[in-house]
Amino acid sequence: MTQAQDDQDLQDLQQMVSDLEEGTAENEKKEDKKSESSSGNEWEQSTDDPLSLLLKKIQELEAQLKDKEEIAQKAQIAYLHLKNDFDLLSRQTQAKEKTMQQDSLIKVVKKILPFIENLRKSLETLTEEQKQEGLWRGVEMIYENSLKSLSELNVFPIESLGLEVDSQMHEPVSMMPTEDKKMKGKIISIFEQGFYYEKDEVKIVINPSKVIVGN
Repeated sequence: MTQAQDDQDLQDLQQMVSDLEEGTAENEKKEDKKSESSSGNEWEQSTDDPLSLLLKKIQELEAQLKDKEEIAQKAQIAYLHLKNDFDLLSRQTQAKEKTMQQDSLIKVVKKILPFIENLRKSLETLTEEQKQEGLWRGVEMIYENSLKSLSELNVFPIESLGLEVDSQMHEPVSMMPTEDKKMKGKIISIFEQGFYYEKDEVKIVINPSKVIVGN
């Protein structure tokens, strides 16, 4: 191989290297441009993403706030219903307790009324002389103290003499002639004393008075 041929081959090789270097440089420039373009898009996207996230977060918070307001409103309504139910139950319980106390009291009073009635009838049959005796004075005191004890329990004797018959308070057992025209159709005698319970606005007839009516 001649020297001239060698020189030519060397030049050709150098040209090929130069061409490769230029091609590589152009490719790098293209890649740089792509990279810059891609970086720009990513920056724009990165600037858009926080705003989108913020708006999304605001929407989520608004939805949560609305849910909490609905929950609070429902809880308030439930509380009002529960309070009304509790107040109603409390009133019913108090009314039941009051009724039970009244029923228990009336039950006990009914057991002692026959004893008090016997004292009353015994005193009515006494003569004036007998009333002055110490024994009967003691009986009278027992009777009066019994009525006083009943009044402390809100139990009182039913008024009857000289009044017209009240179907709730009186039970006529017979009629008797009377010379007093004012007493015709009215109660002239008590056969059995009746009693009633009264407290606040409650009035209950324990047993009506059995009476005799004039005609």
